[in-house]
Amino acid sequence: MPFVKVDPQQEQKEFEELLKDPVAKKAYEEFEREYTFRQKLAEARKQKSITQKEIQKRTGLPQQSISRIEKGAMQKQSPTLRTLLKYLDAIDCELSIVHKH
Repeated sequence: MPFVKVDPQQEQKEFEELLKDPVAKKAYEEFEREYTFRQKLAEARKQKSITQKEIQKRTGLPQQSISRIEKGAMQKQSPTLRTLLKYLDAIDCELSIVHKH
């Protein structure tokens, strides 16, 4: 399959047009929040120099599950709260609830 030349400006215009739809905008915002959260998990792990293999040893979670927690990997389900808390314990972090500004 040959590569298709993409016009970034056109892509941006189409994306902006799509976000005018309130349903699409809400879905995108939810995705972006989840993506940012997953990035922060991975960053916290890396800042403490902890490998995914070490998390596997500390939690008993399969390495593939740990990768999915951090990347999302197009999964249909999010990790359970119990799994997320195990991950957080393994990287010596905790979950906090804060009010939105």
